[in-house]
Amino acid sequence: MSAPLILCIEDEPSLRDDIAAELGEAGYEVIQAADARDALERLDDRRPDLILCDIVMPGMDGRALLAHLRSARPELNGIPFVFLTALSSREQMIEGRRAGADDYLTKPIDYDLLRAMIAARLDQVARLRSAGGREAETDALDRLTVGVVLLDVEGGVCHANRAAIELARDAGITLEPRLTGKGEGGRKLAGLLARILSGSESGAALWLDDGSRRVMVLGRPLGTGPTRDGTAAMLTLSDPDRHEALDPVALRQLFDLTPTEADVARLVAEGLRRDQVAARLGVSTNTVAFHLRNIFDKTGTRRQADLVALILSMPMAWSDP
Repeated sequence: MSAPLILCIEDEPSLRDDIAAELGEAGYEVIQAADARDALERLDDRRPDLILCDIVMPGMDGRALLAHLRSARPELNGIPFVFLTALSSREQMIEGRRAGADDYLTKPIDYDLLRAMIAARLDQVARLRSAGGREAETDALDRLTVGVVLLDVEGGVCHANRAAIELARDAGITLEPRLTGKGEGGRKLAGLLARILSGSESGAALWLDDGSRRVMVLGRPLGTGPTRDGTAAMLTLSDPDRHEALDPVALRQLFDLTPTEADVARLVAEGLRRDQVAARLGVSTNTVAFHLRNIFDKTGTRRQADLVALILSMPMAWSDP
């Protein structure tokens, strides 16, 4: 079994070396990064089991790096992120928690506490992964841009993914405890549910249109009876005018992109200009242009508009649920 891998991001070389030495003696493998840009490059090649990050750094600080990873690299969200800081005030700790940090360690570093904290965090991640099951399945549904609603035999909502919750809210659909609508759309929805739950039809469809937004609803029963978890039918909700960019992990797998290339492609699909992409990623515009040339080659597109159209045609959300 390989040693857990820790990424240590600290701009002070002597402290970074001391942390690496202490953790190495404790049986961990350590990757060192001097700043956020260095860390992002290292994350392109390796996936650590835990990240230690200084807050105050030149360029992109620790909070900005964490925000970037949470939005641009959702596949890393399960990795514990721990801030290292000389600022130990209550306000600083609250701000760090709000930024999404999993833990806090103040300087000067108590290495016994550091080792204990890392061991506890890695143990927590291992227990959560072993508990996986249904949570992993619903997390996968939450990455779809298409709304998915799972129903029991009585029409109660077993699960609604994130896209379904957003679309239902906009279309005036109530999801809890049962799926219902308002006015004529609500009556049509009730009829669709009755047909698919009774098994009289293998599928049914309708448009809900309140004048400001159209939502397509497709429904079908799941087999001849409820599944083991009680699910009997599924609805999908979609808006033809709604587009979201693809999950960067799927982008990488489909087109053999590097993590940075996937980030560039996603940000371009969001509508950012090249200089804005460069600022977001902390690189030069020439670097963005270099990555775009590689992306065009790998995706078989010739223009930025073609690339955006390709990405937006795919049904996986890039943002973290």
